Amino acid sequence: MEGCERHAEVLSGSSRDHLLFLCHAVKQSYEKALSHYDALAAAGRAPRALDEPVVEAWLHLGRPDRAIEHVRRRHNARPRAVEQALRVLDPRLTRPLGVRLDGTTVLPFADHELTPYLPAVAATVDGVDVLAHLDTGGTFVVMGPRRAAEAGVVTTPGGTSSHGLQRAELRHGIIAELRLGAASLTNVPVAVLSTLVGPQDLVIIGTNVLEQFLSTVDHPRNRLILSPRGRPDAAIEHSHLLADSPVAAEFGFYLWADHFMFARGGFGPRDDLTFFIDSGLVYLDDAVEPPRQACLLTTPRHYRAWGVPRHLTGRPHFDSPEPVSLGPLTRRDPLVAVARSRTTPWQSFGGIRVDGLLTYGFLKAYAWTLDFDRGRYVFRSAPGAGE
Repeated sequence: MEGCERHAEVLSGSSRDHLLFLCHAVKQSYEKALSHYDALAAAGRAPRALDEPVVEAWLHLGRPDRAIEHVRRRHNARPRAVEQALRVLDPRLTRPLGVRLDGTTVLPFADHELTPYLPAVAATVDGVDVLAHLDTGGTFVVMGPRRAAEAGVVTTPGGTSSHGLQRAELRHGIIAELRLGAASLTNVPVAVLSTLVGPQDLVIIGTNVLEQFLSTVDHPRNRLILSPRGRPDAAIEHSHLLADSPVAAEFGFYLWADHFMFARGGFGPRDDLTFFIDSGLVYLDDAVEPPRQACLLTTPRHYRAWGVPRHLTGRPHFDSPEPVSLGPLTRRDPLVAVARSRTTPWQSFGGIRVDGLLTYGFLKAYAWTLDFDRGRYVFRSAPGAGE
C-alpha cells in the first residue's frame, strides 16, 4: 500500500486524489480519504464508483448524517436508489450505535460442536440468551429469520446479498442491546439472511462488532478478550492477559467498505498475494477424525497459476504441496479447498485483486488480536511456544 501511495503522489489532478482516497480508505484513515474525495467533488470529477466507500467512511466515523447527506446529493435523480439506501441508513441516524465497556472483559468459548472451527461465546440479544459465533466475514450481527423472530427484531427488505458463494434474501434491522460479557452495545445493526436455516441457523457477530473494541480471539486458551478502544490503561490490562503467549508476528491489515478485512499473504514462494480474512468459512474434510479444516479457499485458476497440478485442483480439497502464509506466518502441509465457481463475490475490493479467502483453519493456531486503532494484527503463539 505504501508503494501505491508513492505512485499516487507523482500523479496530478483527479487521478492523484482518486488513488489517494482508496489508499487512505483501506488504511482506515477516513478523514484523509474524505479530504481527497472533497477535492474530486470540487473539481466535478467524483466518480460514482466512490459513492459506496464514501458512505462507509462516514459510517466508520460515526456520522450517519453525512452518509445520508451524500446519498441524497448523489442519487437525487434516482429516487428508488435513495429510498433503498435510506431504509438502511435512517435507523443508523435515529438510533445511533452505542458502546459501553469500562474495562477488559473475558468471554470463554462455548461448548459447541463448531467451536474448534467457528468459536462461539455467550451473548444476549434483546434479553434473549444466544450463542454468538465469531465470523470476520460478517458485519455487525447476522442471523436467520427464526432467530430474528425469537428476538423480536423488526426488519425491512434489503434486496439480496452474498452468503459465501450463495445468494440470499437480505433484511435489515436494529437490535436494541447486544451484551457480550461486561460489554454492552446498543442500537446494533443486524442483517437477516434467508440462507441461515437448518444447520446454518446461527447467530453471528462480525468484524464491525470486534471493531468497537481492542479484540483478541484466543484459540489456544478458548476465549475472547475485549477492551475499550483508545484506553492505554485497558490496553495494558489486555496485554497482561496475554503475557505468557509470545508474539509470533505483528503486521498491518486493511479494511474495505464496512467489514472486508484483507492482508498480504503467500502460497509457496509467492509472497505477493492478497487474502480476504474470513474466519467464518467452515470447510471440513470429515473423512478423517478429527475433521480437518481448510485454511484457504480459492479458484482452480489461482491454484494452477501458483504451480499446483491440475489433477489436484479438480478435487473439492487437497493437501497443499506448498505452504500457505499470512504476513511472516506460515502453515505447512495445510488442507486447502477449491471454489468451483469461476468468479467469487470477494475477487476485488475497490480494485484490489483478492487472491483467496483465508479461514480460521489458519488463524486458530494463534491468539489473534485485532487493533483497529493502529490497523494492526498481533499474532501470539500458544503459551510456552518457543521457550
